[in-house]
Amino acid sequence: MKNQYPPLTATLEDYLAAIFRIVGRNGEARSNAIADEMGVTRSTVTTALKSLAARNLILYKPYSPIRLTPEGKEVGKRIAHRNFILNEFFGSILQLPEADAQETACRVEHAVNDDTVFQLGRFILFLKDSGLDMENWPKQYKFPKIHGKFPDPSRDG
Repeated sequence: MKNQYPPLTATLEDYLAAIFRIVGRNGEARSNAIADEMGVTRSTVTTALKSLAARNLILYKPYSPIRLTPEGKEVGKRIAHRNFILNEFFGSILQLPEADAQETACRVEHAVNDDTVFQLGRFILFLKDSGLDMENWPKQYKFPKIHGKFPDPSRDG
């Protein structure tokens, strides 16, 4: 029987990745841990858990640990790894502040395809294995900042 639900939204993907990470850390996931990690209320988590359970991505019963189905584990792992690779790129390679790197990674992970993220991961490994001075590349390739932001290239002056 074909899945009757639309594709996962970015928000549901975030919940699934959070569950995957929490299970990896703690061996199980509970609503309160998910709420803490996501920065939302437990009632909001419950709504998301019901939607994920309806899609057969998690096994959910109130007041019990949440378990990932085999499909849920694979999808959660893929999303968590996408976030990790993108966060590594924006944080370690581009050296954006941690909060900016995390926010950008979270937004981009839903917009790019798996092949792009895979190639980006390979590129990160290449850069790290290349012997280049990754810590100091921004000093070598300076761009002027105006009030903490890069200038708009379409404006002269």
